[in-house]
Amino acid sequence: MSAEQILSDRLQHFRKLEDEHARSSRILSNLRLMVVIIGIIASALAGYLGDWRLAGYVLLPFLAAFFILIGKHRQVEYRLRVVRTMVTINRRYLDRINGAWVTFADDGQEFAAFDHPYTNDLNIFGPKSLYQWISVAKTYQGRHQLHTLLADPPKDLDAILTRQRAIRELAKRLDFCQELECRGMMTGEAAQDPTDLIRYAEEPPAWGNIIRLIRFLPLFTGAAFGCFLLDGITFHLPIVLLLVQTFIVLGGYKQISLPLNRVHAFKESLQSFRSMLDLIEAESFSDRYLADLRARLFRQNQSASAAMSRLERISNAIDLHYSIYHLIFNIIFLWDLQCAIRLADWKSSYGQRVSGWLKIIGTLEALSSLSVISHIHPDWAFPEIEDRGQKIVAQSLGHPLLDPRQCVRNDINIDNYSCIVTGSNMSGKSTWLRAIGINLVLAYAGGPVCARSLRCSIMDVYTSMEIRDDLLGGVSTFYAELTRIKMILDHSRQQRPMLYLIDEIFRGTNSLDRITGAQVVLRSLSSNGVIGLISTHDFELCELGKEQGVNFKNYHFEEQYHQGRIDFDYRLRPGRCTTSNARYLMNMVGIDIKDQ
Repeated sequence: MSAEQILSDRLQHFRKLEDEHARSSRILSNLRLMVVIIGIIASALAGYLGDWRLAGYVLLPFLAAFFILIGKHRQVEYRLRVVRTMVTINRRYLDRINGAWVTFADDGQEFAAFDHPYTNDLNIFGPKSLYQWISVAKTYQGRHQLHTLLADPPKDLDAILTRQRAIRELAKRLDFCQELECRGMMTGEAAQDPTDLIRYAEEPPAWGNIIRLIRFLPLFTGAAFGCFLLDGITFHLPIVLLLVQTFIVLGGYKQISLPLNRVHAFKESLQSFRSMLDLIEAESFSDRYLADLRARLFRQNQSASAAMSRLERISNAIDLHYSIYHLIFNIIFLWDLQCAIRLADWKSSYGQRVSGWLKIIGTLEALSSLSVISHIHPDWAFPEIEDRGQKIVAQSLGHPLLDPRQCVRNDINIDNYSCIVTGSNMSGKSTWLRAIGINLVLAYAGGPVCARSLRCSIMDVYTSMEIRDDLLGGVSTFYAELTRIKMILDHSRQQRPMLYLIDEIFRGTNSLDRITGAQVVLRSLSSNGVIGLISTHDFELCELGKEQGVNFKNYHFEEQYHQGRIDFDYRLRPGRCTTSNARYLMNMVGIDIKDQ
């Protein structure tokens, strides 16, 4: 069964559950209304025929039934929210297959950086990007860890293979990955930056023993009032004790409110964190890295989810701080102080572990995002990674973001040499360079690639493709490209394995300077011992392959002309291109160019 069929069946399953839960919700709502109406009528009749006591006795079972139905209705409504979220998740998985993923709201635009070595040119972040296509991360840590894996992953061989093995296992756990995404989606605040929560949790507790003794003062005040009611003492003592509590509340309001506000700001996030931790703890992983991440959530038989549940309950208790009854309850019970001390006790036990818990959630989300590729394209290969040489050997390699029904794949075999790629306009040169770059990004992140097979070395990737001017900064397109090329040249001198991808070098200047400058740059890159691919319309650059000590090979794309139209097959061929379609394209759009 194809991945699309599996996901379609899952979508229909959850839509069926959605209908069932929605029907149950309507039934329970109607039952509540019926219980209220019948209860009022029955109680009124009992009062009319008897007295108010009888009316109360008749009303009690109806009240009990009403509250039971409220509880049942809340349970059904929660299940309905879960199922509707799962419908959304599976619909998005199908959108990733049919191309509708470009409408996803989270495109990682805040991670886009023009000065990054490759992310801007390879469409890693922003609209129609790799991040937008694969991300299922909903927490702040998950989104940022996915950003790290795509933009700056640890690239030693062991780290890459560790991630790869983990993603292979998650690729077989569609239920877990979708459930993790679902629990992150249930509260929108999960994406909130938890830095302040972590900072608070790691601060040393601020409450001394004297303050902790004061928390018991309401017990003495309550006992004093009880003695007064029993005529055991005068009213002076309980009133004095109540006044003392009032002064404590008013005098310490600001100091006590600060930690309460800091934690309560994450009230909804805590629910998601606890739920996601609970899911991870319940999963049994066979991969060593995933199993180790799960094991870190337990310490001395105390799970992270249980600890987070305690913090969630404290946060729920803090709700009273924001109610209209707050002042009364605070004076009577020293409510804020009780919550603050409970928070301090929680910090003493778990505060130093919060950052680690959230990082584990983020790691699982980032790895799950990369496993999405295998969920929708199980035929894509996991690459073989080598920690030596400068090599890219692939069969049927294509661009991951293109529609699979339209994506044309090509083979490539580069081993310590560079390629000059020529071809007519729109023939596929730029797409081919991007396909190589983005697949290497996926390979180093640990994910599968759009290829039947890929074997590659670990290399630093640098690009110069999508060059833009800066009007406000007074930077022209040509100067911006010069800056980019200089960055590539500077890095090539560091004697590190490197792959450069340059599209239409020096396009912003005249042909003579462009060709001369490009020859100087390519000779320099070759002498520095790095490899790369450069696309160009300048056939003069193809002559570099004939020079001694300069290691270049020529490849090209071509087109065919049929009955007034141009057809591209997007097939990579060895050698230099021999055709040009610029004049033909101009004529096609109405610009009449005649041979001179």
